[in-house]
Amino acid sequence: MKKTLLSLLTYLVPLVAMQAQSLNIAVVDLQKVFTEYYKTQETQGLLNDRLNQFQKELQEMQTDFQKLVDETQKLRDQVTDQALTEAARKERQKAFEAKIKQVQDMERRIQEFRTTRGRQFEEQSTRMRQGIIDEITKVVEKYGRDNKYNLIFDISAKGISGTLTLLYSEGQKDITQDIIKILNANKPPAASNNKQ
Repeated sequence: MKKTLLSLLTYLVPLVAMQAQSLNIAVVDLQKVFTEYYKTQETQGLLNDRLNQFQKELQEMQTDFQKLVDETQKLRDQVTDQALTEAARKERQKAFEAKIKQVQDMERRIQEFRTTRGRQFEEQSTRMRQGIIDEITKVVEKYGRDNKYNLIFDISAKGISGTLTLLYSEGQKDITQDIIKILNANKPPAASNNKQ
């Protein structure tokens, strides 16, 4: 069995090497393409605006919450104030209990807001980024077909372990700048001025 496997490998390795020499191979840094594509920059600006709006709304809710907590603490102090009549303290006790419920409700609303908006933001961000990746992929595929490449490797791709999947490449055409030029060819004039 070992001899058969060894014989097979001895035959296949030179065959694969000869076949590889006839392949037309290119490399591309998709991370750089993604970063330099004008739509990525536009999308990031839009996402930053939405994140700032979320943070502003959250801050307003937290400010309202703190006011409610302060009012609740004042009522708590009045409940134990011996200068007030028993009837007044009981009235304050009822108001205090109602405020505690309002505080709990507001705390729950803030948590739900964080969770819901956070999830919505992540889903939208993922959708928008995936749309850009799909556009880039189509351009790379068309470029490969038009220029008769058999294989195009992403030199920025990382494997499960976090290391680069393509560790060495020499003599292969790097098409990164070509892809960036194609993608940014339709950049609107306003987008040129917003370049970061």
